[in-house]
Amino acid sequence: MYSRPLLAVLLFVCPAAHAALKIDGRADEAEWKDAHVLRDFKRTQPYTLDAATVVTEARLLSTPEGIAFAFRCEQPADIPRIKPFTPRDRIRNADRVNVNIDFDADGKVGYNFTVSLSDSIEDAIITSENEFSTDWDADWLHAVQEDESGWSVEILLPWTIAAMRGSSTPTREIAVNVDRVVASRSERSAMPPVFYGNPVYLSGFQRVTIPQYRAQVLDLFPYVSTLYDFKHPGSEFRAGADLFWKPSGDFQLTATVNPDFGQVESDELVVNFDAIETFYSDKRPFFTENQALFDLPSAPDGVLFYTRRVGAASDDGSGRAADIAAAVKLNGTAGRLKYGAFLAEEDDDAGRRFAAGRLLYTFDQSNIGALVTSVDRPALDRRADVLANDWRWQIDPKLRLEGQLLLSQIDQRGADSKGSGGVLRLVALPSDRLQHTAVLTHLDGQLDFNDAGYMPRNNFNRALWETSYKHNDFAADSAVAAVAWRGTAMYRANDDGDRLSPVGYLVREASLRDGGVFTSELRVDGAGWDDQISRGNGKVWRGARQWLFNEYGSPRRGKWQYQFGVWALQEGVGDGLALQLETELSYSISDRLSIDGQINPRWSRDWLIWLDGKRLGSFRRTQWDTALNLNWFPKARHELRAKLQWFAIDAHAGKAYRIDPRGHLLRDGAAEDFSVNNFGLQLRYRYEIAPQSELYLVYSRGGYEERDRREESADLFADALRLRDADQFLAKLRYRF
Repeated sequence: MYSRPLLAVLLFVCPAAHAALKIDGRADEAEWKDAHVLRDFKRTQPYTLDAATVVTEARLLSTPEGIAFAFRCEQPADIPRIKPFTPRDRIRNADRVNVNIDFDADGKVGYNFTVSLSDSIEDAIITSENEFSTDWDADWLHAVQEDESGWSVEILLPWTIAAMRGSSTPTREIAVNVDRVVASRSERSAMPPVFYGNPVYLSGFQRVTIPQYRAQVLDLFPYVSTLYDFKHPGSEFRAGADLFWKPSGDFQLTATVNPDFGQVESDELVVNFDAIETFYSDKRPFFTENQALFDLPSAPDGVLFYTRRVGAASDDGSGRAADIAAAVKLNGTAGRLKYGAFLAEEDDDAGRRFAAGRLLYTFDQSNIGALVTSVDRPALDRRADVLANDWRWQIDPKLRLEGQLLLSQIDQRGADSKGSGGVLRLVALPSDRLQHTAVLTHLDGQLDFNDAGYMPRNNFNRALWETSYKHNDFAADSAVAAVAWRGTAMYRANDDGDRLSPVGYLVREASLRDGGVFTSELRVDGAGWDDQISRGNGKVWRGARQWLFNEYGSPRRGKWQYQFGVWALQEGVGDGLALQLETELSYSISDRLSIDGQINPRWSRDWLIWLDGKRLGSFRRTQWDTALNLNWFPKARHELRAKLQWFAIDAHAGKAYRIDPRGHLLRDGAAEDFSVNNFGLQLRYRYEIAPQSELYLVYSRGGYEERDRREESADLFADALRLRDADQFLAKLRYRF
């Protein structure tokens, strides 16, 4: 818990004298008496929409320093208080409150701010109604006070925290939703009672008109870092800076010179044998600040501007990450028009140049926009340009139509191409319990936005229908409080006239009155063509396959909480089943020290993967996906984290197949056994000097190994501890001026 003056904020307009709030969690200043009050919270988890079992009241107040919120959470002694200290953006099993706010009240971009009973925090950006990204870390004030009858929270969101249109007007309309989670009961209650798991969430916030104040901020974040490599003894020193300038809510600029993105955050270990690239989130400060305007997803599961492309593996073929020389980004508004521009250039002769521009015009709850990306790749003599037009029409409160038109042009010697595609989505809400979604997708075989974006595939046509229904009128003595059903059907084909495997699945999620959740999923992939598995070496006809999943998530039981799930699935040529267990266990040794881990083994009898050319292989497989995390907060501002991951595969008894001219698989002898070992360890100490000023000390070690022979699981684990592709120590200081 802390409070501090907003030294960087300079006030330009102050309609009336107003004492600055002290953000200490008490909400005892006289100004709070005039605040807008949000009460009568309804339960949204389980989705019963009846009165919350405990009383919560929230207040909203506009001040010259920012938009302030105060919560009063009643919590009698018979309801356990769950208050572990957690790293930023990793609150899971804790009593907490959430502020969700759309500063422009247009349903396009929202922001989430979470404070737990221990004063741990999360912040996230909300796009596409209910897509949350915790990559963004903002600067805001928060504090918690606890007493015998409950606890209180104060939150202050500075006027400069995000881009806002019309920042010069005396008032502004915002849209808000506040909620509270009682961890021991796995209960969430909200006002207004909208739930992030529904297709319509952001648009359902309550609109409130508040006084508006103008402010500006200029922040400079220089950094220094040093890296010592133990495997190849030697050190590297780097220095650079980020600049954030926000003269008003209508215009914000971010720039970086020689940025350092040392591994203070480690990616999850993944071994990918699929044809589709693995998608990773991006925690780099420059790329997350004011990025929401550029976040434009596209079916199927694509992203039109994927910031991990900047600074990715160099085009020089060395495999090393490219150094970034400089980058700049600006966001602004002019009336109802939002605009943004992004430029980045990598270092050395093979360095790529990235550019993106975004326009978005909003009116009422509808909008129309355009996104342009351009990537120049001199080492490949390649230039890639993409234009996306997106629009959203809110026909009425219960019916919404959305669409995208996509165009790409690739200029590369001997490989020029022009492609197009489009997505059309209709969302209908006949009632609070029932929702329907229909999606049509067409991406032709020449469409390519992978240079600046993330594109799982092209040459793709899909018709999707999804219906979800929530049943919440169970008897009071029922163990079940609410049940959510979701059914999905997909027809898929490519432009060559091949019917790809159709997909249908049914999901049932039962919320129990004791706080547990039981989830079941049945998926059926019908017979059809697979045109990706051979990496362009021919399509393969695959028979129908079924997947069945059941999982139970327990409520908090004392210091323990667990999840246990079982998958039974077909993934190969014949009827052989694979079995996967998903187990996760967390234990709070104390509020400041916790440990959690997961073990997800899979045993396959028929695992089908590509080998080379027109050859595929079916293997028996034993796979281990494990992780162990320890988080310790010895005192305020100090954080120690240990993270260990191990991923291993033993593939044996392989059968080789060759694709015949008709697309069927013919036996082609045996496939060689192999094993894969991937290990990562990170020990990280973080000291918060001041908000957004931090010292990191990080030790990382790990490696990857693939062998042309079978290895038993015990041997794989023993060998993993000896892997040492990387063995480094990093010290990094980033300070805010």
